Amino acid sequence: MILVQILRIYLVLIIIRAVMSWFNPDPNAPLVRLLTWLTEPALAPFRRIIPPIAIPKTNVRIDIAPIFVMLIGGWLLTKLRY
Repeated sequence: MILVQILRIYLVLIIIRAVMSWFNPDPNAPLVRLLTWLTEPALAPFRRIIPPIAIPKTNVRIDIAPIFVMLIGGWLLTKLRY
């Protein structure tokens, strides 16, 4: 199914964006802007409900929105296969 392949590619893009955020990339870089444009519609609703977790006494914030997108995407993949 083509929809399953599109969803798989989209979930890979979510993973790439999450990993790239660990390295603090330049937000004006074309690849970063493209990934943000493609993945933000799925991540933004979760960020509104569950804000990033701040670690006390550090300047570190952990965004768990990609985890929820991956969980729902994985669930959708299993439902679309059957």
